[in-house]
Amino acid sequence: MTDRADPDRLASLAERLSELREEKRYLESEIEKVSAELSEALEPGFQGELGALDVRVAPGRRTLRITSPDEVPPGLCRVQPDRALIKAHLDAGGEAPPGVEANVGRPVVTVRPKG
Repeated sequence: MTDRADPDRLASLAERLSELREEKRYLESEIEKVSAELSEALEPGFQGELGALDVRVAPGRRTLRITSPDEVPPGLCRVQPDRALIKAHLDAGGEAPPGVEANVGRPVVTVRPKG
């Protein structure tokens, strides 16, 4: 039996992998919490220096879901509901038309060392 197939070593590797995945879940959760707190404190579109870091807060991306294609007004359809036309309608200040759900995601916070 080679060292690679040693049951104790394999069990140890499996345990370490389990620990790392749990730590990753915890860290990802913390990253989301801190990112949300920072984005709430800063305006979307913020770009600047905070301490030794360059920080940027990009607005969340809009997502569209066509819930009822038959209800979408004809002016926003070609053969079927046209996402580009619907997005242009929303960008112009219009409300989500019937048959469409529009959601804006969370802002994206980017933090990098200066330089």
